[in-house]
Amino acid sequence: MGKNETNDEQICGSLDKNKEIVLKVAREGWNPVIIDKHCTDDYLMHYGGEKLDRENLKEFMGAIHHALPDLHFEIEDIIAENDKVVTRWKAEGTHKKTFQGVFPTNRKVSFTGITISRVKDEKIAEDWEEVDQLNFTQQFGVYPDNI
Repeated sequence: MGKNETNDEQICGSLDKNKEIVLKVAREGWNPVIIDKHCTDDYLMHYGGEKLDRENLKEFMGAIHHALPDLHFEIEDIIAENDKVVTRWKAEGTHKKTFQGVFPTNRKVSFTGITISRVKDEKIAEDWEEVDQLNFTQQFGVYPDNI
């Protein structure tokens, strides 16, 4: 086995490990109880025009899980390159409790997004996330469907 083959195997192993770290968190729906374990202390999420640190993320995801108690995420695609992992995902749940001032609708809510995660020392250090916000808020009844 040549020197390049060994390096290629190490890179593939590292990419697989990074994918598994991201999948572990996504499979749990970014539940706040696992964020400390799988995200760095200085974690940062870029979400629209906002930036959330680890504590803000736990608060935000806690509110979503509270409002949609059956929330689950499905990973539709995953791609890894260097220290980045990209996931295209779909989330679904039932709006059972108040979320950001919107009273429960008991509607099924489904939304999609793409997240780019940067992994450092086997933890997620940073995310860039794009979510279909209009569709998300329309399902909560905040905006009419015909916008």
